Order: sequence, then structure tokens, then C-alpha cells
Amino acid sequence: MKHPILFTLLLISTTLFAKNVTSRIEVKANCEICKEKIESTLDIPGVSHADWNKKTKILTVRYNDKKVSLEDIHTMISDIGYATDKVSANTKSQAQLMKCCQPKELVKKCSTTKKGCCSK
Repeated sequence: MKHPILFTLLLISTTLFAKNVTSRIEVKANCEICKEKIESTLDIPGVSHADWNKKTKILTVRYNDKKVSLEDIHTMISDIGYATDKVSANTKSQAQLMKCCQPKELVKKCSTTKKGCCSK
């Protein structure tokens, strides 16, 4: 490389100008088990905060836009079986969720057998 100093400065400036972005995403989920699954899925490098609110169905996520994109976040949530306001749920993953975590139209009857959610 002819200009190692220029390359180093470019690398440093890219890192310095990376910004943390906070976004709100509607996630169609139901219970505390869903909350745990969603938040643990987003426990990755580049995401510094993820909190899904059961009452509002809103996920608040803070992330470094140079390491992860908003589209990536929507896709990760879809991949574990939940729909967002922009991406449909992965149907195979959704079918593997506990009954109370699935959309109501997929579940005919769900009887609660443990606190917080139904068993499969």
C-alpha cells in the first residue's frame, strides 16, 4: 500500500463518525418469553440496547449503524418467528414458537399451563 497514513486516517475517521441510532420497531409478540427471545437475539456486537415492551408491542433498539443496519434487525426478528412493522415472520420459525407466542389466527385454543405462557 502506497499511503498507509492515509489509509489509517480513513479507518479512524470511519470509526469516529459511526453513530448510535435509536429506533422503535413494532414487533408482534405476546409474552415475557417472547420478550426474552427478542432481546437475547439482539445481544450482538453493534447493538447496545434492546427493550421490547409487552403492553405497547414496541421494541426500542440502540445500535451502531456502521456495524448493523435497521434492515438486519428486522430480519433477525423475523428469523426467530416474529413479524415487525416492516417484515413478515419467518413461517417455519413462527410454527416452532410456543402456542401463546404464535399469532392468534394460528392457534385454535391455548390453555395456560405455566405462568407467562402456554406450553407447546
